[in-house]
Amino acid sequence: MAYASQRDTGATEEKRDSPWPRFGARLRAARERAGRLLDDLAETAVSSVYVLEEVEAGRMDPGRRIVEILDREFEAQGVLLDAWAHAHISDQLSSGSDIDGLWPEAFQIRAYAPLVVPEHFQTAEFTRALDAAERPLEPHYVVADRPHSRRLMATCSGPPYHCLVVDETALHRVVGTPEVMRAQLAHLHDLAQARHVTVHVIPSGTRQHPGLRGAFWTLSYSPRHALAYLPHPRGSGHLVTNATHVKGYADLFATLQGAALSADASLALLADAAASAGEDRPRRALTAGTAPAPVPAAGRDREPAR
Repeated sequence: MAYASQRDTGATEEKRDSPWPRFGARLRAARERAGRLLDDLAETAVSSVYVLEEVEAGRMDPGRRIVEILDREFEAQGVLLDAWAHAHISDQLSSGSDIDGLWPEAFQIRAYAPLVVPEHFQTAEFTRALDAAERPLEPHYVVADRPHSRRLMATCSGPPYHCLVVDETALHRVVGTPEVMRAQLAHLHDLAQARHVTVHVIPSGTRQHPGLRGAFWTLSYSPRHALAYLPHPRGSGHLVTNATHVKGYADLFATLQGAALSADASLALLADAAASAGEDRPRRALTAGTAPAPVPAAGRDREPAR
């Protein structure tokens, strides 16, 4: 999984080779083998003939949604989707995109958080309180040296689909006022019930696990193409493109998910944490082997286990 990167090669925006002509030629060949006309495909893909012509000419990124439809129409068994994912990632990296540019077209985003709820799971008030704690001399509105991911809403639907594994200690570390914490935990509880989000909590009683070194994300675009991302408190964070290292992060996430409570048990813990936020009272001890009874939740009809 090798991707062109302007930062690695020193190439300028004008000199870099676009991956889209090759993808467009591949898409046109697949369409011709299938004996399909652009007019027919435009209607099927909920697009326009002009857009499909531009894609086949190599002048446009069609986006994952259109490619998924065309891959099914041509019975390409994921080959076109993989080709698009490689082209999309290469194009974004070579143009200098950070995580904000790479996020929108991902199919699935997995995040591990040992210390604090990730930014895209945060409420605006929680983010402001966190910024005030980290940067007491900088007003919130001038904090512009790191990406600002779009906030997740429980009313939305995927993709991208999100899976969060968070240490329980992050849920009880007070940031801002008790009211800010209650609102943040209630928001996380709502997200955990959404169709496009799954949350797993690693109980604070867990003696040790392999995620103690820090937070990370994995972003999947197709079965064969993914990236990893390491958020930093300052700057844009670090993108990992080496296939071996990305697989290592994917395996690590699976291990952490195995050390965490089930989605239903995590939902019950979140409800309890939200109710007791800011209160000085003992919390019930939970371990992965002694989880509370699952709490039924309306609309928990979700995608297959992620």
